[in-house]
Amino acid sequence: MAITFEKFQEECKFYNPMKNFELDTNIIEYRLDPLTKESTYFNITALESGLKWSIKIDEEELLQTVEKSREGCFMCGDAVRSMTPRYLENILPEGRLTVGQAILFPNIFGLARYSAVLTYPNNHFFSLDEYTPEVLIDTFTCALEFIKRVYKEDKEAKYAAFGCNYLFPAGSSTVHSHFHLFMTAFPFDHIKGLASKSEQYFHDNSNSYWSHLLETEKKEGERYLGTVGNTHWLVPYAPSGVKEVQGLVEGKSNFIEFEEEDIRNLSEGLSRVLKYYRSQGVTSFNLITYSGSLGEKQEYFWPGLKIVTRGYLPPYYTSDITWRQKLLFRKEEWFDLPETVASQAREFFVST
Repeated sequence: MAITFEKFQEECKFYNPMKNFELDTNIIEYRLDPLTKESTYFNITALESGLKWSIKIDEEELLQTVEKSREGCFMCGDAVRSMTPRYLENILPEGRLTVGQAILFPNIFGLARYSAVLTYPNNHFFSLDEYTPEVLIDTFTCALEFIKRVYKEDKEAKYAAFGCNYLFPAGSSTVHSHFHLFMTAFPFDHIKGLASKSEQYFHDNSNSYWSHLLETEKKEGERYLGTVGNTHWLVPYAPSGVKEVQGLVEGKSNFIEFEEEDIRNLSEGLSRVLKYYRSQGVTSFNLITYSGSLGEKQEYFWPGLKIVTRGYLPPYYTSDITWRQKLLFRKEEWFDLPETVASQAREFFVST
């Protein structure tokens, strides 16, 4: 069965005071995700008019925010070893896990059986273009080494994900750059839904949804960005967040199967996305890296990551989560069209 990109439009009519109360029409477009059938909506009229909700980054103000936050930071330098928890000996005999620039320790207010924080003691803050492939390789390697160690000790904890809230508008409680990691015996709702839909598609079509998706996106060419090794990068047809980019790992189904090459390719691709964000004046983002159930080879599921931008730093900050996102649509609004995002981001993948 061919993958279909469904969309529907309707009109919103009103008398516009900005046009001397002439009759005006907005075109609203609804797109359905090809796999989940969840909807995303756009005001096509506003987007085509060139309306932008953007503010130029105040570099000096950002620098001041970073500098003020250094004092008393518990993740900086030697403080991270005296002010953060340690794991039990059966999980990490050394208490904390260190890989290159990265160190991992328990979250003192965890939300899962294993709830970890991963940070950089020698670097208080990374701007988006400072997340080099080398920094991200240390990050992914540290996270995956922890996941593999925990799973070896506790086979019940077969659901894992890690991600990032970059600065306050994304939900971070501190400026110091860091990631969060969860492992639990209970599946995460969103990933469980993706896996279930992927399995059903595989059952119905005798092939992976993800391979079909990439085949279709490459052919159409509007939203596909490029490859880095065995990773594929694209902008989703019906995104769940602003300027969303998705990376998919071909040939693997869960974190236990990841090798150095997979980490290197993901790190290179993500670094390119963050450089694109930097070029667009982005100051905040959310990221998730996910996989199928640990230790289970699932032909129908491809692991990967998703990243979306968030709002601006104070004093310009206004929450982008309202009653509509929290309780009604469960999606953000005022997106750029995916095709526009892809046309901007593609240049960062042209060397692949």
